[in-house]
Amino acid sequence: MPRWSERPRSCLAAGLLLLAPAASRGEAPPAKGALELARLRLVERRVDLGRKNARWQGAVEGEAIALGDALRTGPDALARLELPWMALTLSPDSTLRFPDALLLQATLEGGRALVEAPAIDALKLVTGEAEVRGQGRAVVRRSESSTLVTCLAGRFVVASGRATVTLAPGEGTVVAAGLAPTTPQRVPAPPTEGLWPARDPVFVAPSEPLELRWKGGAAGYQLELLPVGSEVVLLQRDVMAPPARIEVPWEGAFRWRVSARDARGLEGLPSAEGLIAVDAK
Repeated sequence: MPRWSERPRSCLAAGLLLLAPAASRGEAPPAKGALELARLRLVERRVDLGRKNARWQGAVEGEAIALGDALRTGPDALARLELPWMALTLSPDSTLRFPDALLLQATLEGGRALVEAPAIDALKLVTGEAEVRGQGRAVVRRSESSTLVTCLAGRFVVASGRATVTLAPGEGTVVAAGLAPTTPQRVPAPPTEGLWPARDPVFVAPSEPLELRWKGGAAGYQLELLPVGSEVVLLQRDVMAPPARIEVPWEGAFRWRVSARDARGLEGLPSAEGLIAVDAK
């Protein structure tokens, strides 16, 4: 695992790299005859890649993703896929597939995906209950026979076979199997009290346990860890109640934030950010 200081350059340049031929970048091309669709830019812990008509195998950063391929993340894993116009971050215990079909789309078979589409809404994200597309940032979860969508920024359209709704920032919808999406509703408010670490950074050593704290009585929460100066999520966890313990294996400066989830699992907007400094000295 490289030090975090080595990671930002590859993350920030990913959009340009994807537009260049794979051979010129010195990276592994997709399977013979397959069209490269995306690159796997971040792999944390166990992530499996399933090539078309092939067995699952361990995924590595820099691998090309083609139509017909699939990804699945382990219980503590995370993967980030970058296309020229958008990015998808898969949370733990998630499975994503790119069907080899005429129309470009990605299928979230289970788990959670963070969609970042700052420019255009060229890719449709499909679940067993809904189709999601838009411009901005959104969280899509599929749990059992329901799809839950939260718009964090921009505008997203959620459709089932029965109806279509449009989400603005801070709005969400739930789509149960065979039903129309619920009317857009305000998502849970972000936690505001007792956040620690806060704006004064806490210093820890790499992989040293750190307890994150906040106050609230929501049904559940989700945590994110990001580097300072980047929106690339490095760690995501679903937890039931505060406090929560994490271990950061990389050196550098990081931000953490927490979002509440309601009784149905609909995710809210993130809290203010706290700072964590990880130093081996």
